[in-house]
Amino acid sequence: MAQSAPAPLRAASAPPAATPTTTPESELKVYISTRSFGFWEYEGTRAQLEAEGVIPPSTEWPQGKQPLFWNQGGLRFWLQRARPEGTKGPMSVWASGDWWRLRCDSPNEFHCADWRIKQKARELAQAIYDQSPQGQREWHERFNRHWAAQKDAAFQAFKNAFIPQPKKPGRPAKPRTTPTSLQGAQQ
Repeated sequence: MAQSAPAPLRAASAPPAATPTTTPESELKVYISTRSFGFWEYEGTRAQLEAEGVIPPSTEWPQGKQPLFWNQGGLRFWLQRARPEGTKGPMSVWASGDWWRLRCDSPNEFHCADWRIKQKARELAQAIYDQSPQGQREWHERFNRHWAAQKDAAFQAFKNAFIPQPKKPGRPAKPRTTPTSLQGAQQ
């Protein structure tokens, strides 16, 4: 699919707003959701989003709490200011700040019922495959590899050297006592 140059986006141009003193955020955040509607989001300052290359250069940033929508390359984009994590109070506290959310999703997969139907169809197809002779063969191969690794003493020793093992249940730990040289100094 050929990508065309992005068209100028609607909304009036706004200079980057000053970050409110109540904004505890500083790092760019990326959220990827494959379970709900299959979307991704970036949250960060205007400079962070522009540096990441996820905002077209010709974008005219929205004013205040107004969102900006556009479609490009078969995807839908949504840019608006967001409440920084930890910020309390009314929207007026953060609605002019420099903390933005850019969300991208596929307009064809937005409807929740459609997504659930597709998810159930994938689950059903996987369950049918798992019960097929090839699926059963794969399961037994995985189980045999797992069982062989459990019985392999060299592998278990290697694993135990690098991965802390959970404490086995037993007697409770004895209370810590201070050395006798320190006990006299404390009194």
